[in-house]
Amino acid sequence: MFRLHSNRRPHRVRLLPRTRAVSLLVLALLVLAGLGAYSVAQPANCATLVDDTAFDSGSGWQSVTSGSYVVASDFLTYRGAGAAHLAGVDNATDQLFTTLTLPVDKPEVTLTFWWQIHSEEESGEFDSLTVLVTDLAGNALRSLLTLGSDSASQQWQQSVLDLSEFAGQSVQLKFLAQTDSSLVTDFFVDDVTVTACGGAAEHRVFLPVTQR
Repeated sequence: MFRLHSNRRPHRVRLLPRTRAVSLLVLALLVLAGLGAYSVAQPANCATLVDDTAFDSGSGWQSVTSGSYVVASDFLTYRGAGAAHLAGVDNATDQLFTTLTLPVDKPEVTLTFWWQIHSEEESGEFDSLTVLVTDLAGNALRSLLTLGSDSASQQWQQSVLDLSEFAGQSVQLKFLAQTDSSLVTDFFVDDVTVTACGGAAEHRVFLPVTQR
């Protein structure tokens, strides 16, 4: 009977001390980055430009109506305690507007808002809500969207519009509601947000070399 003997011992994995492992990792990053630096892409830098988006206080907004009613209302809201209630009477010409200073270093500008329309009109765009960008004197620069009485719905809907062409300018954002002489239409607007974003920033990060 033969017995086999071996002088081999089980192989043991030698673990590096934690401080040495960290030093090696830092050194590897420096080699890969070149000249001791590497670039890190940061998320786009964004700013919200409308103070009272939900019309809870009316701060920053101005209104002009053809009647004695107020535009800020709690009759029907999407979010918060208030919303804008435009028209709701015959022969109305209601305006709701705010002044925006769009930063030049954040050229991607987006308007989002929620709206709901109730109307007695059965068809056609006899009454309308128009979203405008004007200069500071109120002169129209661009008509962004028109919602007619034929868009009446019992549900809140969201619109997203691009304002990037006005980056770096001071303008007015205006909601204009107009109705004819019969069959009333109510226009509700809430949660108005204007967001300006810049491109992803690149930062160079320098890592120290640890020597032992």
